[in-house]
Amino acid sequence: MRVVVIGHFVTSPVVSELPKDSRRAEMMVSMSNYTRVVTDDGQFIDHVELLSRQQGRPAEDPLSVWNMHLTAGLLLSSHLRRHGFTVKRINTLASENDPQLDEIEAFNPDIIAVSTTFVLTSSHLKAVGSALKRRFPDTFVVAGGHHVSTTLMKMNDAAKAAYLKSSGVDAFVDDVQGEAALLELCQNFPDKLDTVANVIWRRPDGEILVNPRVPEENDVNETLIEFDDLEPGSIVHIRTARSCSFKCAFCSYPTIAGPLASMDLDHVMVTLRKAKAAGAAAVFFVDDTFNVPKKRFEKLVDLMIAEDLEIPWYSFLRCQYVDENLVKKMRKSGCAGVFLGVESGSDKILKNMKKGAIASFYKDGIRWLKEAGIITVGAFIIGFPGETPETVEETKNFIETFGLDFYFMQPFYFLHHTPIFKRAEDYGLTGEGFFWSHATMDSVQAHEHLRRLFREIKNSVFVNPDYTLWEVVYLLSKGMSLSEFVDYRKSINDMTINQIDTYLSPGSPRDATKQAADQARQQSVAG
Repeated sequence: MRVVVIGHFVTSPVVSELPKDSRRAEMMVSMSNYTRVVTDDGQFIDHVELLSRQQGRPAEDPLSVWNMHLTAGLLLSSHLRRHGFTVKRINTLASENDPQLDEIEAFNPDIIAVSTTFVLTSSHLKAVGSALKRRFPDTFVVAGGHHVSTTLMKMNDAAKAAYLKSSGVDAFVDDVQGEAALLELCQNFPDKLDTVANVIWRRPDGEILVNPRVPEENDVNETLIEFDDLEPGSIVHIRTARSCSFKCAFCSYPTIAGPLASMDLDHVMVTLRKAKAAGAAAVFFVDDTFNVPKKRFEKLVDLMIAEDLEIPWYSFLRCQYVDENLVKKMRKSGCAGVFLGVESGSDKILKNMKKGAIASFYKDGIRWLKEAGIITVGAFIIGFPGETPETVEETKNFIETFGLDFYFMQPFYFLHHTPIFKRAEDYGLTGEGFFWSHATMDSVQAHEHLRRLFREIKNSVFVNPDYTLWEVVYLLSKGMSLSEFVDYRKSINDMTINQIDTYLSPGSPRDATKQAADQARQQSVAG
């Protein structure tokens, strides 16, 4: 049995022509204002792609953050190979015209498995399914992962079948973990798929079957990552735990993923040794709370120091669970940068978010990280229920004074399967997604505050919200110095301010975000 595992399929082009129509141009800019920039020749281009072109890199070898090797592809391909399957791993497909599709065709797979960790919408999934089935009409295409599992959990069997039909793929793995279902699907393909739990699939005659649900409880120690097909110099993403021990009000991951499950540290070290032997240039630990529990984290840091692997590593970090000595040991073990999910500079909003932290917890932690030479990227949400102009100013003050190297902000995104939905009435919270309103702010006002802070903050550098710390890690691994990276980001940010002035400020055509929000309100009233 021959299986292709695809870590991610990017369907959006990295560059688009900006529409001549002013309203359509404004809508395009508004939706991607902080992740793309308008060039002098009227193109709307991804930040890293612009840098790639400025450096004169060949079209067949562009800079792309997606070149980092993603956890899902590494984990699933290792898991299937361990059970005897011949597997080709495709880390990322850049488009429907990616030359790697020729490699897949030459491999002649029986099954193509696609991760949806970074799929955000049903239209994105449909584009993936349609592209693969056009190119490989006789290959069985199965999709699983975050987008599939979180979308299906809200559906009955009829809706699940309808979603599979619209997606264009042949099967879904209907479980938040899914490793066991994918393995069993491959083992029972093609004649016994009706025996595989957690699979929704299409028969050759077009009939769609929804198999029984049996939630998986896979041992994280039995899905270790191998690096047999890794190119030297790569950045690899690995996990040492599943789920998260916190219950932040805006996040559904702990509820979806279940109790925290941690990998034995000896298995973590085996994985790191294998990454080192394969020539990995850096490791990104994708655990949501890598340094919690603190004792486990400190023991791992000590093991890494003793091993002297000399691999730079990056991770998410909770500042309230480090001390000065531990930060020094992190640096000694190879830590080069951390992502800090601060979310707000206001204690009031942090309490509403149930972050289990107050703003002052970060002050010493950021200082210790800075003194140790560890890069910090802070994440912030603007507009969470309870947000006011005053709490926004507290966030601005935090970013300006606490010493973060880099930061990014995003407007609150209201998901109905997150804990805050259960408290919506307390805050007068209505709407969904990007378009919402609560007693003290609405989504339009949140966007306005974000744009204002983007202009006003001077003591930290804004990074791409889609790439965050990834952007730093990837470009430094490509030989860019930290000062060169800062110059690149400042240049991009200046271009962003110019496009805000041109397309989104008062006097430009009507703000597309406000237009969309108004339309959503009108539809809600009509309904």
